Amino acid sequence: MTFKNNQPQAVSQVFFLRPIEQSDLDAVANWYQQLEDVSIFDRQVPLPINRDEVQKIISSQIRDREDNKCYWFIVEDEQHKPIGMTGLELVNNIHGNAILPVFVDNEWRRSGIGIRMVCLMLEMAFKQLRLHKIATVYRADNAATATLVERCGFTTEGVAREAWFAKGEHFDLINVGILAREWEQTRVKLSRTMDSGIRLCLGPRATPDWCWPISDK
Repeated sequence: MTFKNNQPQAVSQVFFLRPIEQSDLDAVANWYQQLEDVSIFDRQVPLPINRDEVQKIISSQIRDREDNKCYWFIVEDEQHKPIGMTGLELVNNIHGNAILPVFVDNEWRRSGIGIRMVCLMLEMAFKQLRLHKIATVYRADNAATATLVERCGFTTEGVAREAWFAKGEHFDLINVGILAREWEQTRVKLSRTMDSGIRLCLGPRATPDWCWPISDK
């Protein structure tokens, strides 16, 4: 996951989360052309990749969704412009766990949309898919992600020393996780700290139960 100090040029009050589609190819391919983004978001992709390679990735995500192995989503603004992507990868329905990656377009970092993406994915994982644990990893120099996962209630579970190579040096890889019961204890208090004027909803027809921040009932 990655966030920087940039502020969006224009703030949209409502954002929407929807399943990734082949029509998202151009937006995702553009994200994969940015070396700094690639090196901090996807540890398995050391260099920018071309449009054909990105198309294979999206195709595999859609195929794995059919097998309930992963669920990838695009976040778009009110003008239907993609501004980020997230999902649940390596879903294991036997043990009830999955990995949560998050990417936000450079223009929208530090806007608050990233933490809303994480929160809505945790809601989906625990309340719809009945998963028990969600984990993620980040590069040790990624202070913004460290702050984000801490706010959401993730616990550091281990450090893989110098396991992430980028920019000519090795960084530690931080492993964090959160259990369903821990999220339940965190979600309401966390929601109350957020600006309710900026919302992320699961599709344009989402009920209040599937928007974040949540309604304070």
